[in-house]
Amino acid sequence: MRFLISCIVLIIFSVAHSLSFSQSHFVVPDSINSFVFSKGVNNQIKLTTLFGNHILKDSVFIYEKFKDLNFSKQINDIGKPLNNNEYRSIVLNEKLHLFHNGGGVVFEELEDSFRRVDNSTLHLNQASGFYFEIDNRLHLYGGYGLWTHKEYITFYDPTVKQWDINYHNSNYVPTARWKAIGDYAGNKLYVLGGRTGDSNVAIDVDFDLDDVFLYDFESGMFKNLGKANPFLIKTYSNFALPKYESSLVLTTPEKITMIDFANNEVVENIVLGEFLNHNSRFPCFIVDKNLYYISGFDNLSIKSYDLTQLDSEEIQKNIYPLINNTAESEPLKVVLIGFVSLLIFWVMMKLFDYQDHIKGLILYDKSGIYYRKRFVSMSAAEIKFIQLLSSEPFVSASMLNEILSEKEYSKSHLTELRDKFVLKLKSKIENLTREKDGVYETKHTDDKRIKGYKANGAFKKKTSFIIHLFKIK
Repeated sequence: MRFLISCIVLIIFSVAHSLSFSQSHFVVPDSINSFVFSKGVNNQIKLTTLFGNHILKDSVFIYEKFKDLNFSKQINDIGKPLNNNEYRSIVLNEKLHLFHNGGGVVFEELEDSFRRVDNSTLHLNQASGFYFEIDNRLHLYGGYGLWTHKEYITFYDPTVKQWDINYHNSNYVPTARWKAIGDYAGNKLYVLGGRTGDSNVAIDVDFDLDDVFLYDFESGMFKNLGKANPFLIKTYSNFALPKYESSLVLTTPEKITMIDFANNEVVENIVLGEFLNHNSRFPCFIVDKNLYYISGFDNLSIKSYDLTQLDSEEIQKNIYPLINNTAESEPLKVVLIGFVSLLIFWVMMKLFDYQDHIKGLILYDKSGIYYRKRFVSMSAAEIKFIQLLSSEPFVSASMLNEILSEKEYSKSHLTELRDKFVLKLKSKIENLTREKDGVYETKHTDDKRIKGYKANGAFKKKTSFIIHLFKIK
């Protein structure tokens, strides 16, 4: 009995798993060998061929034949096969449009076919440019053509049925590229990476870019946002990426990576082997929170992945900023290091200059005099006299009399006061400096009758190193 129950449970599980698998796996019929994989106006996943659409309805492909052969004739006249390598798809004015990968040719879906609506030629000038829509107008950024990568934006104007260039006002223009990852939001085009080439290396070899920038359609200006985080391994895409909530969805064999430009965030969801057979020659689309993609390389099938599964706690996630803040701040670090080094050098230079400045000088302040590392206290009168000696070339006896006494004494008494005062001061200076004649008595050069005093020029008011540091000569 227990064995029978186990068998029933196993059968039920197998059937449920089979049903679940059948809902996410749709084989592309062998008869369809040339088509464009796209998402229509009503979120219909479809395969467009020369003669009709194969529309996925209720897990079954329904074939809707075109009423005539005009579409196939126009494709044949253009000379490029109908596939996702040559043609891209986008919804404009609630109609599915197909346009050539290189620019120029534009088809619009009718009720029962497609018709060509442009009056331009096959440009072949912006292959694998990032395509996006603004106000129901098709835009292309970058691309490759005529042996060069492009750095400009073009748009298709349905009123004149021609392509035109979107002129900018920016001095900064990012490196020309193709296969860029982009997103349009809030009148701004955000661009990540892509690939470019170097004619100095080889004309047929290109390499990945890792910059992030935006283009503001209001100001007509490009703005560099920094470098992509090195944790983000893949920075290019052949097709415009589908958007889930506010993030672009980038698939690799082991990850579903959500790129959110506005919030500067990357969320890697580890889904080992889920997209191992994802065929990158075809785009991906999101319908009702399911990611549709083409799997396989010989026998093609359409698979879907329920993106709500990413909310499960069982899904391992790596979350990090899109823009590498370390790389972004590197120039600032260099500037700061340079500034600090220059500041240290300047302080050291000023320190040596300060030491040279005070070397051999007798410094004074309100408390006394200093010489090298020695100090002698002084009276207020002595400091006042020294201050005069440091600022005046000649201090007369009468000037010293005013310092020594406010009273009027006899000439002989004042002479005695001066002699005692100067003798005591000279003694202090000699004890401090070990040198004589710091202050000496002399006569005025113009009038020998005038007696006075001079210093040897070594007196200087003491200033702190901080004041000297910011002193401008």
